[in-house]
Amino acid sequence: MTESLEKCVKMKDVEAKVFKEMLRFFYTGQVDNFMEIGTRLYEMADRYLADSLKDYCVRGLIRGVNKDNAIELYCFARAKEIEDLTKKTTEALIEYVLAY
Repeated sequence: MTESLEKCVKMKDVEAKVFKEMLRFFYTGQVDNFMEIGTRLYEMADRYLADSLKDYCVRGLIRGVNKDNAIELYCFARAKEIEDLTKKTTEALIEYVLAY
């Protein structure tokens, strides 16, 4: 009701730059600085039931797995129950351990 009077919608717990990238994705199918905000963007997509954005995020996170972020992304993937990302990060961690 307040939104229609004020012509403004207030969204709590939303970072402006992550919201901006969600809108960019909806209009262009692209996201800038994805690895910087990928996990937060996935969480926002999950909250707002944006399945195509969630899929985009999972693919991007899988492509971005490296030795510096594998543990963090593994924990994220397990917490969010993202099987493909869990598998990729597990494989990467095993590879990094064996190479050490």
